Amino acid sequence: MKNILFVCFIFSFISCGNDDFLRNDLERQRNNQVAETPPEGLKLKYKHGLFSQQFFYNTNGFVDSINIYHSWGYDFSEKYIYNDLNQIIEYRYVLDDSDYPQAYKKEITYYNYNYINQIVKHVTFDGNNDKIDSTTYKYTKDGSLLNANKKVVNGNLVQDALRKYEFDTFRNPYYNIYPKAYRIINYINKNNILVTENIYGSNNYKNIHILKYNSENYIIEEDISNMPLDSDDHRTFEYYWSFIS
Repeated sequence: MKNILFVCFIFSFISCGNDDFLRNDLERQRNNQVAETPPEGLKLKYKHGLFSQQFFYNTNGFVDSINIYHSWGYDFSEKYIYNDLNQIIEYRYVLDDSDYPQAYKKEITYYNYNYINQIVKHVTFDGNNDKIDSTTYKYTKDGSLLNANKKVVNGNLVQDALRKYEFDTFRNPYYNIYPKAYRIINYINKNNILVTENIYGSNNYKNIHILKYNSENYIIEEDISNMPLDSDDHRTFEYYWSFIS
């Protein structure tokens, strides 16, 4: 009986030791992480179109908030909250229009990360603090999202269940303003779309994106062919030429 108790004690000691080791190892990984810095390049200031956007930046160089104006009168705002590793841990979304108070909408999304800077889960609550969405993310060995319906090559979504895409070789301005983990789960492309090809059903067609660039090879104007009426088919872009927080 004493031998049995002694063996149980040894296994208990080893188990506690392993737990302590794992906790310490995770803590070491956390302490060894370095705060992410934004990609080099111009920062968006305004995007004008059916949906117009004005961009503001955090002192860490990533986007802090976005004011969005719809030409039909709706106003939106987006706010991003960061931790000390410059990971987005909270996203706040508000739709507010004084002419249509019944359209008011507020949502808050929280993000959880693993120790290799990947978002593993998000949970969204409405203005009444009721959970309205929860998504868990899994990844492939190359760090892309595990999604059979979407194919990513060189940082660009080249195909989904409905469309194929072709890209230029210049930087998509939206790529510069978000941290990597957030870019990945939202499929924010590294480059600009040149062709969108519909592959769903028998109604195959292409949207051609006609792009104009500034001297730094950032898009300043975009026109998209074969778009329906009242769509965001003409856009212009303005930039901060030096970082402004």
